[in-house]
Amino acid sequence: MISCVIPVRNRSEIVLLAIESALNQGNMVREIIVVDDASTDDTKEAVKKAFPQVKIVTTPKRIGPGPARNLGVQNSTGEIIMFLDSDDIWHNNHCKLLLEAMDPGFHAAYGITKNRNLRDGSSFFIPESDHLISGECLNELFRWCFMVPSSFAVTRKAFMEVGGFEAFSPGEDWFFFLKLARRYPFAAVPEIITLRFLHEGSISCRFFDKKSAGRMLLKLKKFAADYRCSQEEIARIDNMIEFTERYGATCQSVQDWYLSMKGKGLV
Repeated sequence: MISCVIPVRNRSEIVLLAIESALNQGNMVREIIVVDDASTDDTKEAVKKAFPQVKIVTTPKRIGPGPARNLGVQNSTGEIIMFLDSDDIWHNNHCKLLLEAMDPGFHAAYGITKNRNLRDGSSFFIPESDHLISGECLNELFRWCFMVPSSFAVTRKAFMEVGGFEAFSPGEDWFFFLKLARRYPFAAVPEIITLRFLHEGSISCRFFDKKSAGRMLLKLKKFAADYRCSQEEIARIDNMIEFTERYGATCQSVQDWYLSMKGKGLV
């Protein structure tokens, strides 16, 4: 029933913990597909040795997290797709709770992710309590991406209809959720189902690139305009673009950027 897709690059030890957490879901996960995105370490060999039952797909050159997830889905067979980043861990009730939430007929569902920052010992949650929404999520998603792939489930039908993840990064997950939310309501699980580790190698913790963020926001503005969002919403995105241009250089991570904009009431 469930296919678990894990994109990975150069995380030969961390990814084993992610795979183990997927196997701990009992018999709910039919298959695990690890997409080794042109790793230069022994990731492929480590996975093959520890979990010979896991399907490994390799790329000849680096393609990025969005295309890697798409490739994993192309090589999967389950009717329900769940994603798991290589440095995240599913709680034991992860699949059960997401499937129960989808049971009334939802094509997409998400739960709460606990984020543990290994650099400073802090923790926070995505989504925060005031952003846990069931049903129509598109308007709220225009404000900010309040879900992560590792706590998300989608039917194969819906995934194929929207064309999967975007190739650019950061923001490939945000636009995937936006495309889905334009077509489908989401079911929300009001429980923590995933543990996410933020470390020096995490995309969210790397040095913030204001140019990449600015380009992503321009895409967001176009998406909003194509959807005929209000002028007020377009103006808010313009303010995000202006803020990023002015103050983005002071942000050390995506989380810093988010908190800075939140302080200004932009997200």
